[in-house]
Amino acid sequence: MRPKTPDAPADSRAFDNLKEAVPRFFEHVQRTEPVGSAPHLLRVISGDADFVLREWDSKATAERVNLTARALRLAGPATAERLPVPRPVSGEDETWAIRTGDRMVSAASWLPGRPLARYGDFRTPDGDVIDVPLPASAPAETIVLEAVRTIGRFHTATAPLAQSMRPAASPLTRLLRESQATWTAQRRDVGERAASSPEIRRWLRCGNRILPVATEYLEQSGATGVGTAIIHGDIWPANLLIEGRGDTRTLTGVVGWSRVTVGSPLIDIAHIAIHTTGWSGALAESILGAYTEVANLSPMERRLLPIVAALDLVPRVGWLLNLAFVDDSMIGHESQPVLRSGLKSLLMSLENLTQILAPESEWNQRKTIEQRQTRIDSATKRSAGKGTTRARPPGSTRSRPGSRPGKRKTG
Repeated sequence: MRPKTPDAPADSRAFDNLKEAVPRFFEHVQRTEPVGSAPHLLRVISGDADFVLREWDSKATAERVNLTARALRLAGPATAERLPVPRPVSGEDETWAIRTGDRMVSAASWLPGRPLARYGDFRTPDGDVIDVPLPASAPAETIVLEAVRTIGRFHTATAPLAQSMRPAASPLTRLLRESQATWTAQRRDVGERAASSPEIRRWLRCGNRILPVATEYLEQSGATGVGTAIIHGDIWPANLLIEGRGDTRTLTGVVGWSRVTVGSPLIDIAHIAIHTTGWSGALAESILGAYTEVANLSPMERRLLPIVAALDLVPRVGWLLNLAFVDDSMIGHESQPVLRSGLKSLLMSLENLTQILAPESEWNQRKTIEQRQTRIDSATKRSAGKGTTRARPPGSTRSRPGSRPGKRKTG
């Protein structure tokens, strides 16, 4: 990637922090250079090897950085040098990061290759990375399947570490709660523009069907057959490095390990299935097949993959819709063409998953049953609220008043 001189204030701050951290990790440095359009990275050439310094986001804690380092060191030997190898602070073998300013900085080996992503690394004015899938015209199934195997080997190698860390809630329960909370907020903010945006209306229809169905699926499955793993947590084409051209392309590395956490392996698998080329049943089966070559997956986990993919897509599509149609700071932004192309792909994936999990005919039937039950419940409550009906006088058989005496019906 072509070096770029930092020009924005945030870029300059990150660049200064990274330069300040260099001597803490390396005694002898030949040179340093920025990495493309990623202001949080700095390439360092020291001795006969290349390394990369990373400035973590402001929410990153020492615990997360240390977990990432431990996981990558465990998995390194099993992944054919396709993962970055963490480098400790000089003279401190078990210290994996330092704090410079208000951010953590860590070091790791440099991996060769270029990102699989066709487009550049676009960021919002707030600095958030805008990741999108590959266009449909750029198939990369061979690379995708090799990435799945690499991630599967990572999950297997780090299984002892995952078992030693027990999350407070089931990873899929946590995913459901996060998706529901984000959906609620996005539906309020983005939904206001639904009248003028067919894309937003399509997203609302999907979310309204997916969330209830996903809740039922996960409640029925419980925790049976669903495991935990140390997961990457943010796999996109930009995180997959390749070399070669056309049919000779090979995977050289998986990068972007800034959201490592304890979660369900299905999250990483779903990310590869929907973040790379978009959801398709055939690709999903190929991905599951490649994963189970190197790692275990229960029958229940296989069945839950579409649910996990849909729960990931609902808030992601909502965020992109906000950038495309609501956020005034994004008007005229250079990323808009790429953003909208990626949005189109992800929205189509969400609609495909919605049709699989909540087909329109079944959904309409379900809504009819729910409406009928609501009317029955309402009538039952009204009846209960009237109390006991007063008895009629003896001999009275009329259920309603008749015509007044002496009055004749006319007409």
